[in-house]
Formats: sequence, C-alpha cells, structure tokens
Amino acid sequence: MAESRMYPGTGADERTTFAPYSAFDVPADLRTLHGRYDVEAVARRVRNFRFAEEWIMMILGGWVATVPELPVKTGLGRIIWETAQAADKLGNRLPELRCGTRSVSAAEAPNEAFAAFVRSVAEPESPALTIEKLSGVFDVFLPHLADTWERTAAETDPIADAPTIKILEESLADAKRHVAWGQEVLDTLCEGAPEAQRRRRARRESLGAELRACGGVTGELAPGGGSAPRHEG
Repeated sequence: MAESRMYPGTGADERTTFAPYSAFDVPADLRTLHGRYDVEAVARRVRNFRFAEEWIMMILGGWVATVPELPVKTGLGRIIWETAQAADKLGNRLPELRCGTRSVSAAEAPNEAFAAFVRSVAEPESPALTIEKLSGVFDVFLPHLADTWERTAAETDPIADAPTIKILEESLADAKRHVAWGQEVLDTLCEGAPEAQRRRRARRESLGAELRACGGVTGELAPGGGSAPRHEG
C-alpha cells in the first residue's frame, strides 16, 4: 500500500490524511447471477402485485365513508396513501423490464378467480360490517401479499433484479406495519365479544379458502396448501 496522502484543502491545517486503495481492495460481490424468474416472469409478477395494490387502495378508500369508528377512519388514511405509493413504484418498474406496452400500461390479475377473490374482499358495504371489512384485508389479503413479496424478493435475481427487490422490501415493511395495525384493531373490536370473534374467524376462513383455490396473487399457490393467511390475529 502506498504512503498516506492528503485530501485537498484551502490550508494545511484543513487537510485530512487517508490511505489510498486500489479497486482490488474492494470486497468481492458475493451475490450470484440468475434467480428463479426470468424477465418475463418478473414483469408478470409486478403486474399482478400492482393489480393487488391498486385494488387494496380502492377498497379501503371506498370504506372510509362507511366505517363508523373514527380511529379506523384515521388509521386507514395513511395506509391508503402508502398503498398508492407502492402501486406507483411497481408501475414505474414495468418499463424497465422490457415487457411491452401492454404490460406497462395495465395492472393484471393472474386469473379471473383471483379477480373474483378481490371482489369478495370488497363486498361488505354496511357500516355494521367493520369486522368483515378489516378481516378480509388484514387477516387474509395483505398477509398473503407480504408472504409473496418476501418469497419473490428472496428468489429473484439479486443483481439483475435489484430494483424490484428494493421495491418489494419497502412495500413489505409497510405491509407488515399495516397488518399489525389492522389486526390490533380487530383484536380490540372482538375483545370479550364471542359473536364478533366468530364473525372474524368465519370471514378469515372463507376468504382464506377462496384465496388458496384461486392460486393467490400470482396464481401459483397450491390449492389446499401454502400459507394463506400466515399472519393471523
């Protein structure tokens, strides 16, 4: 190693010594090329994730006016905004994946059965159905998305697909906070109320079965298997 040098400065007393280094001193990048998905598969997943995020944003936004509990209304506001930001990031990623104008311009459900599952999540409208509304999103839909994002980030190419991983990791951090908030609210609403607990359990089991049957957000979740939902309150 060469002798120490000086950083430039306006005066000798303002300079700082440093040891010069060569490019060969930089630690090797231990990540490996090639993940489970090619570019087309990643683009398809990003379209699927964008579809889910857009619908969660619209579902929650539509419920704000029909949820009577003020703390729930205020809590949903931030979640709606962060979900919209995640959808935008996923959309901005699509042109970088060489996936064609159709893929860039539209989100996409993996199949019609998943689109039907989303409609089932959105179905409750009455102000008396806060438990059913929140359970569908925070007991089933969002936990499944978080599981899928985490698995995708771990399995995709860590070098070539690093931008997708960054988006998914940021979205995952938000989703975990959202799930924790939603399940805490549900626990509070159901505390000491057997009928409310029954309604939550029934909603979770019904939508969980529908989610598994359709294959989940990517259409790949095996019926009767997988982990939907994994994060249960």
